[in-house]
Amino acid sequence: MDKTILLASFIFPERLDWFLGYLEKKFAISNDKVFVYKNLDDEDKVIVTFKFLIKNNKKINFKDLFPNALSVHKKGDAIYTINALNKLILDLTEGEEGNIDYKSYKIDWQAFQNKMLIIKNNELILYNIKRIF
Repeated sequence: MDKTILLASFIFPERLDWFLGYLEKKFAISNDKVFVYKNLDDEDKVIVTFKFLIKNNKKINFKDLFPNALSVHKKGDAIYTINALNKLILDLTEGEEGNIDYKSYKIDWQAFQNKMLIIKNNELILYNIKRIF
C-alpha cells in the first residue's frame, strides 16, 4: 500500500526555482502541491513543504534524495516534527509527577499557528513562519 509523508526542506532562496523544478521533473510533484514559507527568525533559508509518495511501502531513505529535509506534520498553520512535539509536551508538563501520556496530551494549537517546531542541538526551536506561496 502506498504511503504519503509530509516533508519540509530548508532551501537557500536562490536555489528555490531549481528545487521546485527538481521536485516536478524527478518526482512529478507540481508547484501547486508545494508550499513555501519564509522563516522570519532566520532568513538565510526558506522552508519548502511537500507530500512525498512512497509506493508499496518500499524502504526509502528520503535523506538521500533531500539532505536538508525533515519528516513533519501539520495542525492548521503549525508545522512540527514528532520529536519537537514530544519535547514541547515534556516542557509543558515540567514538574508533573509520574509518566506522561504523550498520545492523549492536548496541545493548544492556536498558540503555535504560523510556527515551525523542530529540535536543534537537543533544544526545542520555534520558528515564526509566513507562507509565501
